[in-house]
Amino acid sequence: MVIKSIEKIEYVACELMSGYELGIDARDNPIAILKDKGNVKSYRIRSKAFRRRITKKALEIECMLSKRQLDEVQQIICDHAEAESHSYDVHHRVAPIDGGIEIDMGDATHTRVRVSPKKVDIVTTGSEVLFYRPATMEPFVKPAKKGDLDLLFPYLNFEKKQAWLLIGWMALTLSTPRSNSSSYPILALIASQGSSKSTTSKLIIRGLVDPSKMGLQGFPSNRRDIVLAANNAHLLAYDNLRKLTPASSDFMCIASSGGSDPTRKLYTDDELVNHPFQSPLVLNGIHDFIEEPDLAQRCVRLEMKTIPESSRRDEKEFTDDFLVDAPKIFRGLLELMSKIMERLPNVTVTHPQRMIAYVRYLAAIEDIADLESGSLQATYSEILNDAQRDVVLADPLASVLFRWVRDLGNDNWKGTPSELRKRLVASLEFGSSLHKGFPDNAIALSKRLKALSVPLLSQGIEISFSRGRERQIHVVDAEAY
Repeated sequence: MVIKSIEKIEYVACELMSGYELGIDARDNPIAILKDKGNVKSYRIRSKAFRRRITKKALEIECMLSKRQLDEVQQIICDHAEAESHSYDVHHRVAPIDGGIEIDMGDATHTRVRVSPKKVDIVTTGSEVLFYRPATMEPFVKPAKKGDLDLLFPYLNFEKKQAWLLIGWMALTLSTPRSNSSSYPILALIASQGSSKSTTSKLIIRGLVDPSKMGLQGFPSNRRDIVLAANNAHLLAYDNLRKLTPASSDFMCIASSGGSDPTRKLYTDDELVNHPFQSPLVLNGIHDFIEEPDLAQRCVRLEMKTIPESSRRDEKEFTDDFLVDAPKIFRGLLELMSKIMERLPNVTVTHPQRMIAYVRYLAAIEDIADLESGSLQATYSEILNDAQRDVVLADPLASVLFRWVRDLGNDNWKGTPSELRKRLVASLEFGSSLHKGFPDNAIALSKRLKALSVPLLSQGIEISFSRGRERQIHVVDAEAY
């Protein structure tokens, strides 16, 4: 008997749905959940991975499906999932659990790693945590039974303290699930050619934090491409940046602390959909691309050393050696994360900064590695201060104000925005011309100074605003006191 097309479609859909729990995730994606003898598995129903499961089921029950019929089976299951009242938390790579975190190893057996204070467990069965596995995900190296993080240092082309800053960043990034309360400092690697910045980003950082076929990418011009990438990986890494526009800098700040990208669901309707956007970022380049003060505050800016010609290694040899040591290094990183979790409640913060969670991790590492208390925090604080100084000197208004205050011979000044602009213009050396970025009126000057107040304060110059009959600006050189 010939089965009608609609009957075949419904039969395959019903047979497949009988083995899954259906629902939606936090992003309103229809999902199917499979529970078997191992760890729980979840699939986005519209994904290619789930489409392959439809094809496999159809072959098992001897129902060959055309492309159109496959599409219809997929849509029927989507409709059933959206009709269910079940909503599930589905995580990327790392998820919160009671007392710690759980990491998806990304392997064929859906192995998990649970990290908690004093404990690292490999879990092959019984986990109920749901993870989304994009097609680009690759598995972590299998961790050794005992870790050795000291093996990592010979592969890192940094001064020792900066190497620890990188390790602290990796520990924080791998142990922090995405949430409304989490934030990720942006890792910025600045280095000349031949300093191994791309290899470090791709082989070491991505390999130990979020292995992926995405590797390193060029920085996209379209913000939607970044949002799409962030929803398909735990970590984004961009290579060879030269310059970031103010808009791109602002968007990187959103990625650091979390936000959303509202768009229409379809071009034919007016329904808005919020796409959650949050991701750890690795940015590298020869040129210093950090120019906006808000971005500078969120970055861990590390400078890589130039490798002499006589010390350079063949990339394949370097990679092969690292992959041999990677199981012990990865286990060492997991063990470090466990020790950090144990010490976090009692750490001493000596140099508080905006990315306070990262500072607390550094404080814990100082204790674990028997480093001088506050030493790593001080190094990070100096990096931030230098970055803010670079922002000040690169901005036409801030640089003129900075030089004017230091040459003033007085510890404070107060006046109207118009008076301040006249003073700054008058302070220019004979023959100097105003930079095109210098504000051309008093209102623009006031607005710009508000945005620059934080980097100027980091350099000891305090800007405050008051209003009486006229708006007043008060400039104080704090270093004069």
